[in-house]
Amino acid sequence: MPSLIDILLPEKVRISQMIPHQFQQYVYPFSKPIFKSTSSFTRLEQIITIHGCRIMNVVNIVNEETIMRSRRKNDSLTLHIMLRGNITWFAPFKGKVPLLPGEYNLLRMNTGPHDLLLQPGVNEFIQLDISPSLLQDLLPASPLVQCMLAKNISCQSPVPARPIEQKFHTLIHDIRHTHVTDGIEQLRLYAQITELITAAVDNLQQSLEMSKADYSGCQMVDVIKEYISRNLHKPLTIPHLAALYFISESKLKQLFRKHEDMPVRKYLQEQRMQKALQLLLNTDQKINIIAAEVGYTNVSSFIREFKKHYACSPNQARIGNSNI
Repeated sequence: MPSLIDILLPEKVRISQMIPHQFQQYVYPFSKPIFKSTSSFTRLEQIITIHGCRIMNVVNIVNEETIMRSRRKNDSLTLHIMLRGNITWFAPFKGKVPLLPGEYNLLRMNTGPHDLLLQPGVNEFIQLDISPSLLQDLLPASPLVQCMLAKNISCQSPVPARPIEQKFHTLIHDIRHTHVTDGIEQLRLYAQITELITAAVDNLQQSLEMSKADYSGCQMVDVIKEYISRNLHKPLTIPHLAALYFISESKLKQLFRKHEDMPVRKYLQEQRMQKALQLLLNTDQKINIIAAEVGYTNVSSFIREFKKHYACSPNQARIGNSNI
């Protein structure tokens, strides 16, 4: 099992502003470095916040597979650029996102604990936590931004990660080597940051549009069905699904009637009830746990819908006293 380190607990992690000589190669002029260490890992952080954007440059060096835990006080949209090494991000929405070297993505980072699974060796990344207001100001017409800002969407980006382009490497170099000593340098840094954010979001948007153009209606339905099957524990709705895949609600309804021969709501209900029945027959989980697993916060509502669907109660289905 990987060791678990909570980087916010001072009794677990030694914190210093004195940087050992062998780590000086990872220090850049744009902000003061902080050195964190335990017996199994070392971490060098450099952080600066400017006009609604928090930039963090991180280098982790770990001796063994390690889970690093941190906590977020606020929701944010994060541009994550993986420069070296492999990380797997485990988020509060019960999903995991592989962060691979040479790739970047725009992620919805929710309030609460976040775990990073670090592989042995050196990993390095740049992370830009962008306030919703700044992103809205920079890219008010971007469908991707509107999707990521939607209150009912709590997930990683619907766009696959993209390879880092040479332009990004140049901007990252310039950001790291800007020494903010006065207002002019601060403005220069802000311009570099906004250029990086805009270029990244524009490229991700183009990638999304190209992938959508390649989808047939049947392929689109298959992708949405796969998402539904993985997320039945969530309160999925037609507006949520339509926004997630950048199609209108009427288009979503049309696709399901054509390719599944049923309305979207009926398909969702069928999937919830099928999974509930499988859990009843194959596990000893309590009814309230099963209800939550298929997206019901109210157990009475779940039992009522189950009876309507199968003409028996969940308990009757479990003990075999039914005609299912």
